[in-house]
Amino acid sequence: MLFSSPVFLSFFLPLSIAAYFLLPFRSIALLVLSLAFYAWGEPVVVWLLVAVIVVNYGLGLLIDSGVGGSRRLWLIVGLTANLLVLIIFKYSAFLAMNLNAGLVALGIDPVTVPHLPLPLGVSFFTFQAISYLVDIYRGDAHAERNIIRMGVFKAFFPQLIAGPIVRYREIAGELKNRKVSADDFMIGMERFTIGLGKKLLIADPLSIAVDSIFATSPDLLPAPLAWMGIVSFGLQIYFDFSGYSDMAIGLARMFGFHFPENFDLPYDSTSVQEFWRRWHMTLSRWFRDYLYIPLGGNRRGAFRTSLNLWIVFATTGLWHGASWTFLIWGLWHGGLLTLERSSFGRLMETMPTVVRRTYLLIAVLLGWVWFRAQSLDDAIGYFHALFFGGFSGGLAGILRVYNPALLLALVAGLVFAFASASWMSRLLAYRPQGDGLPKHILQDITRTIAVFAVATVALSASAASTLQAFLYFRF
Repeated sequence: MLFSSPVFLSFFLPLSIAAYFLLPFRSIALLVLSLAFYAWGEPVVVWLLVAVIVVNYGLGLLIDSGVGGSRRLWLIVGLTANLLVLIIFKYSAFLAMNLNAGLVALGIDPVTVPHLPLPLGVSFFTFQAISYLVDIYRGDAHAERNIIRMGVFKAFFPQLIAGPIVRYREIAGELKNRKVSADDFMIGMERFTIGLGKKLLIADPLSIAVDSIFATSPDLLPAPLAWMGIVSFGLQIYFDFSGYSDMAIGLARMFGFHFPENFDLPYDSTSVQEFWRRWHMTLSRWFRDYLYIPLGGNRRGAFRTSLNLWIVFATTGLWHGASWTFLIWGLWHGGLLTLERSSFGRLMETMPTVVRRTYLLIAVLLGWVWFRAQSLDDAIGYFHALFFGGFSGGLAGILRVYNPALLLALVAGLVFAFASASWMSRLLAYRPQGDGLPKHILQDITRTIAVFAVATVALSASAASTLQAFLYFRF
C-alpha cells in the first residue's frame, strides 16, 4: 500500500487516525493496523514479520538477563537468525546463480533453488532487529518487556517498508508514554504533505523520462540525452526516497513519535564523505556503529582504514540489492572515500567550493549508473553513451523524451535539491515565538497556503496518473 495511493490517503490513514485516538488501547491498535498494512502488500509472508518480532523479543530478554558468556551466545544466535532471514530471502537466488555459473563451467550440473518472494522492507526490519540486540548487549538499551510495544517498534507502518532505520533507544520512551499535541499533529501533516509533493510532483514524473532513456539502446543514445537521464535519475531517487522519509517522519509525528532525520540536502555536499553524512543518514550511522567501528574504524592505520571502508561500502551495495551492479556501486563509493583520505582529498580541500561541488556531483552521478542499470552490460553500455555517444540527435532526443511537464519536474528538482529546499524547510518548520503577532500571522498563513497548494496539486496528480512504487521498496 503506497503512502501516495488513494486507498491509503482516503481509507487507511483516516481509519488509523480514528482508531488511534478513539480506541482505549493505542499500542494494540497501532500494532494491528501495522500488521494489516504489511499484509496488504505481503499477505503470504506477513508471518515472517511476526516471527521476527517474536524471536527478537525473546532474544532481547535473554541477552538482557544473561550473564557472562551466555549474553554473547544469545547475541550470536540473534545475529545469525536475522542474517539468515536476509540471506535466504534476498540473496539465495543471487548466490545460486553465481554458484551455478561456476558449476556449469566445470561441467557439473547446476543446483536448483526454490524461488522465494522478496519480503517488502526485509533489509530494513532485519537491520533494525540487529541494532536492537547489539544495543542491549552493549548496555546502550534494556530489552523491551512488553511484546505489544516490541511489535509496534518493529512493525510501525510509517517506517516498516523503507525506514528510516529507527533504533529502539531513540523511541523507547515514546513507546511507553507519548502525547500528541495539536502542534505535533499539524507539523506531521505538513511534513507528510511535503513528502507527498516530492514523490508525486518530482520523482514520479522524472521516472517516466528515466525509464525511457535507460530502455534506449546505448548505440542509439546521444551523450546529451544520456547525461540528462542520469541527472534525472539522481533527482528521482533523491526525491523518491527523501519524500518517503518525509512522509514516514510526518506520519510518526502524527502518532506521537519523533523519528530521526534521513536526508540533509546531500547534493549540496562538497565531498563524498560529506555526501554520506547527508544521504540516508540512518543507514550511514548504522554501518558506522555496527560495522565500521567494530572493524577498527580509522584507528589502525591508513591501510586498515581503507580496507574497512571498502568492506563497509561493499556491504552497503549488497544491502541495496543482490546483484553485481549494486556491489560495484558500493565499491565505487568505497574507492572514492579512500581516495579522499589521500593527498587527493587534501588537494580538493584547497579548491574553490564550485570545483569541489562539481566533483561531488559528477562522482555521485557516475555511481548512479551502476545503481540504476539492470546488468553489467547495461551499465557499460550506458557509460559508453555518456562519453562516446556523440551529440547528433541530442536536442531532438531530449525534446522527444521531455515534454513540458517533465521539464518542469526536472527544473523543480534541480531547484529544490539545493539551497531553495533549505529555505522551504525553514519556512515550514517556523513556529511563532514572542511578540510581533502580525508577522507571525503572515508566516503561518504563508506556510498554510504553501502546504495546501502542494497537497492540492499532489492529490490531483495522484488521481490523474499511474502510481509508481517507491524505489526503496525493493530493498
